[in-house]
Amino acid sequence: MPPLDLGLRSHKQAVYERLRDMIITFELAPGTRLVETEVAARFGVSKTPVREALLLLESDRLVEVAPYRGATVRWLSDNELLEQGFLVDALEMPAYPVVVERITDAELAAIGLVAEELRQARQDRDGLRFGKLASQIHSMLFACVRFPRLNQMIQMTLGPVGMRHDMALVYPYPDAWDALLDMALARVDAVRQRDAALAAHVVREHRENMRRMVAPRIAKPDVPGYWRND
Repeated sequence: MPPLDLGLRSHKQAVYERLRDMIITFELAPGTRLVETEVAARFGVSKTPVREALLLLESDRLVEVAPYRGATVRWLSDNELLEQGFLVDALEMPAYPVVVERITDAELAAIGLVAEELRQARQDRDGLRFGKLASQIHSMLFACVRFPRLNQMIQMTLGPVGMRHDMALVYPYPDAWDALLDMALARVDAVRQRDAALAAHVVREHRENMRRMVAPRIAKPDVPGYWRND
């Protein structure tokens, strides 16, 4: 862990973003203990921003913080993956009619620019950037509903923990990566056409295809030490 390049960020935000990215990409593997004093020393900051960053990571469900034991990187869980699917059905699908009704042309144009960056990230095989851009598109779409609490719940469901599952089950495999890109672009096109039913259909069909695609990888993952089934 080299010292942080802070830029204009606070120490807390810089530590949080670095640790988050390291966890998502498995540079910090599940089960790794994160000791405040060690992280602070390696990043060249005090313990306070490290402690605050770990609490943010706990809210992202990337680490577990226990009294007297400190923080530990959470294991991947097939049950959590299944739960994520149920939450998407409950939160995201009913929102598409509101998205297509309320999204503006300017918002669509901005999302289109990010979609082009997503395509480039796929060509570059940059998994972390691809995941962040896909998450950004998702966030931009559902910000258009103008329901802050709903948007917050959706982002909590499909945020960093979802990216980490994708890193394990999608990005190592070209077929799954291409499927995710195709879905993201098709969903943007459906919203651009103001077709809520098509947008929901694109996502449902993609999720069914991905379930079939990743099921063998969950049963026999390439990184079995990262999974702890509930």
